[in-house]
Amino acid sequence: MSTQVDDSTGLVSRIVRTVGTPKVYLSLVVLLLSLAIPVTFSSYISHIFILVFITGIGAVAWNIIGGFGGQFSLGNAVFYGLGAYSTAILVTDYGTGVIVATAVGVFLSVLAAVIIGFPTFKLSGHYFALATIAVVEGLFYLARFFGDLTGGSQGFTFIAPPWLSSLMLDKVAAFYIFLSFFVLAILISVWVRYSRLGYYLLAIREDQDAASALGVNTTRYKIYGFVLSAAMTAFAGSMHAAYTTFLSPGAAFSLDLSILYALIALVGGLGTIAGPIVGTLFMVPIQQYVTTVLGGNLGSLAYVGYGLLLILVIIYAPEGIVNRLSAVGGWITDVFPEVSPDAED
Repeated sequence: MSTQVDDSTGLVSRIVRTVGTPKVYLSLVVLLLSLAIPVTFSSYISHIFILVFITGIGAVAWNIIGGFGGQFSLGNAVFYGLGAYSTAILVTDYGTGVIVATAVGVFLSVLAAVIIGFPTFKLSGHYFALATIAVVEGLFYLARFFGDLTGGSQGFTFIAPPWLSSLMLDKVAAFYIFLSFFVLAILISVWVRYSRLGYYLLAIREDQDAASALGVNTTRYKIYGFVLSAAMTAFAGSMHAAYTTFLSPGAAFSLDLSILYALIALVGGLGTIAGPIVGTLFMVPIQQYVTTVLGGNLGSLAYVGYGLLLILVIIYAPEGIVNRLSAVGGWITDVFPEVSPDAED
């Protein structure tokens, strides 16, 4: 009994000390300030932030396997598409509840991750990346082929229950809902980073042979990371389907989307917790602004912009924006005091 009490007290003390560090409590202040966005700015700005949150979940999920684990997946759109189409089809055609339909999409994505990861993670080299590209292209053509189920190239309209439609049309409510999901995804990323899974993934990324020699079952932990990444990406796909209410194979099973997830993490800071957050906040608004304002064929300039941005990052910030701004983090630590209940008055 006394051991359990000591463990609980130690956990509470660690949480209090963590919250008392400048970077953490300033992040909480920024989070609290962000709550004013939907009631201060226009519904279009809220819409942009909602897309940031949904895309951010996918980018944070990609960073778990691609950043922490060093396994460069170019097929996470598979899980996004499975989540989106499963939710939309089950709710629209079969009257399934949204939560159950989302759970089915997550389960199918987890199953797909195991099927893809189990054989490819045993191989060395770039077989994993090549396999993920093959799967996303395969599911793209399958979604078009089974048009009676998915709507084919014409797309699929998600007819949501009235309560969900009302909720998604209310930009203020939708903002807070998707912000909550985004924060939850970040907390999962933090947990993974400092858990045994995170340490093993980092060890595998740095030197897989050395990790294996030390007794780490590299295939098992890479699959764990890939499965978690797949589940989170499928959830993001389900939420995006509920929000936009329209799906097409070209958008759901898109290699561009997989590249976008990877690019966000690369630009923000690969293998860091803050990298996908900063990358999403930086890239998604630019993409939406360019496609909305320019539109049509000129909207593709966003991809030209991505290319230029990647070149600039490689030249001036090869380790990502977050690592480039590490001096700011040091300044924050120096200027703002650490708040601790043990601190002397």
